[in-house]
Amino acid sequence: MYKKPQLNKSEESSVKDFSVVHPFIRPLFISIVILLLSACTVFQRPAPAETPLSTNEREQHILAMQQFSLQASVGIKTPEESLSGNLRWQQEDGVTYDARLSNFLGISLFELSETEQGSAITIKGETYRAVDTSTLLLQLSGWSMPLHDMPLWLRGLPGSKGRDIMRDEFGRVTAFNLTDSTGIVWQLQYQGFFPDSLALPRRMLLQSSDSQIKIVIRSWQ
Repeated sequence: MYKKPQLNKSEESSVKDFSVVHPFIRPLFISIVILLLSACTVFQRPAPAETPLSTNEREQHILAMQQFSLQASVGIKTPEESLSGNLRWQQEDGVTYDARLSNFLGISLFELSETEQGSAITIKGETYRAVDTSTLLLQLSGWSMPLHDMPLWLRGLPGSKGRDIMRDEFGRVTAFNLTDSTGIVWQLQYQGFFPDSLALPRRMLLQSSDSQIKIVIRSWQ
C-alpha cells in the first residue's frame, strides 16, 4: 500500500511559508515587468522635434514676442571670480523688463530693471541708476555683460549691432559678435535650441577676451 511521505518539521514549515508568500510574488513580478516595459517605451519614443519655421517667419514671430519670461541657469567666469546662479527674466514690453540673478541659495547677486525713464541696478541692497547699465555693472561688480541688447540676444536675435553672423541649415543664428557699450567685444554662440517651430535658444555661451558666461534656459513662457 502506498504511504504518503512524511515531512519533518523544518520541511513542513518551509512548505507552509511558501504557500503563504507565493500569492504575493506573482502580482509583484508582473507589476515590475509592466513598469520595465513602460520605461522602455518612454525611452524608445521621444517626442519628435518640430521643423523650425522659415527664417523670416520665425524671426517675425520672435520679434512679436513683446511679453515673455524665462528661467535659466547661469555660470560666470572672470579672472577675479567664478559664480553661478539662477536668472529670472520678465519682459513686459519692447522696453520694460525686470531681471534677477541669484545664487543657488536664493541670495540676490543683482537685480536689473529697465523702463523708458532709464535703468536701475540693485546690488547688495543698494540701488543705482544710470543710462549705461553695462558700465555700471562693471564698476559695481567687476564683471559685465551686454545688457542693452540682452532682450534680443536671449531670443536668438543679433539685432542691428550684431556682426559676423553665422546660421545653420534652418536659418537659425548660431553665432555672432557684439561690441557692448563698454567697448568689450563679445562672441555669442548658440549651442542648443528648443525642439519646437520657434526654436528659441536653450543653451548659449558668451565669451570676451577674459570672461565667459554660460546660460542654460530651462523654460520660456
